[in-house]
Amino acid sequence: MKAIIRRSLLFGLLAGASLPAFADLASKLEGLVGYVIADSKTIKGWYDEDSSEKEESSFKGCKHGRKIIFTDNKVLTCAEYGYQYAYRPTAIILAKPIEYQGKTYYDFKMIVEDEVYDMRR
Repeated sequence: MKAIIRRSLLFGLLAGASLPAFADLASKLEGLVGYVIADSKTIKGWYDEDSSEKEESSFKGCKHGRKIIFTDNKVLTCAEYGYQYAYRPTAIILAKPIEYQGKTYYDFKMIVEDEVYDMRR
C-alpha cells in the first residue's frame, strides 16, 4: 500500500511540475497559427553581415542580419535578437504564405530548442 501511495505522489509531483512547460509551449505556439513546417535542418554555423564575427560549429542565437548556415549550405537571415547557445542544434523552419497584390510572399520562423525566431531569406 505504501508503495502505491509513493508512486501516486511521485506521479502527481512529476505531472504537476510539467504543467507550466506545456502552458509555455502553448503560449508560444498560439502565435504560429497559419504557419506550416517547411523543413527540419541542422545548424552548422553562422556569420554576421556587419562584422567578421562567425562560428562554424555552434548556434549563438540571433541578431539582426546574422546569417544562419545549415548543413545543406542553405542560409536564413535573422530578423530579430535573441541569445541562445547550442552545439549544432536542430532547427524547425516554419513558413506562412502571404498574398499581396497577386503575389505570394512567405514569412519565416525558426524554432531552436524552445525559442522562436523571426527570419527572412
